[in-house]
Amino acid sequence: MPIPKRTHLKTDEPDLQIQITDDGSRTLVRTDLGDAYHSGCGAISESRHVYLNNSGVADRLQQGLATRVFEVGLGTAMAALATIDLAQRFQTPLDYHAVDLRIPDAETLRQLNPESWIDDATLAERFLQWRSNTRSATALGRVDWMVSDTVRLTVDLISLLDWPPAGTADALKPFDAIYFDPFAPATDPQLWTESVFAKMRRHIAPEGRLVTYCVNRQVRDCMAAAGWSVDRVRGPVGGKREVLIASPGSGG
Repeated sequence: MPIPKRTHLKTDEPDLQIQITDDGSRTLVRTDLGDAYHSGCGAISESRHVYLNNSGVADRLQQGLATRVFEVGLGTAMAALATIDLAQRFQTPLDYHAVDLRIPDAETLRQLNPESWIDDATLAERFLQWRSNTRSATALGRVDWMVSDTVRLTVDLISLLDWPPAGTADALKPFDAIYFDPFAPATDPQLWTESVFAKMRRHIAPEGRLVTYCVNRQVRDCMAAAGWSVDRVRGPVGGKREVLIASPGSGG
């Protein structure tokens, strides 16, 4: 089936364009890489299905269970905002960590209409204000957003290969979910290796899940070699046929 022609819009960042995806939500495309931040079949549909639902995070937050999430590739913060919005709605504590080398500018993010991703439009405006007030979000370092007394977003602006930052590893508690969302293996092959998945496994809770859009056979083999139990499951409606859920195996 041919890929439909989708509308693209310019931003003030030369290497970023906006793409209007098939469910009406907007994402970004890296023009230098040719990679989109989300599926063109539906950005918010993918985020909710692959990350919030398949990880079990949506269920945990609705049940009032304090939750820790780690996202590889914050990107547009779509999954982060959707998760935070749910935590706020159900008044559930959420500690959300993410790693990325860059956060797009506030004006670029505003053009994505993030208020359309979530129920609480004021949350999107607060996020944009936080991004606007944050120092250059491409330099190495850590930035925090205290959304409320019980909800926090922490972003480490470093490569996943260098995460966690020096002096923080011992303080990290296990995560209930890992949203594994870097660019595709063809673009970022160094992030889809056995050693990376072994690192992720060291930071997952015993009943936690790692979820991702990629079902590449080589990726699944690397996960299995790192001790994960890997399952392919149905993808979002109108999107990829299959996506992936991994849980930590019983081995050391």
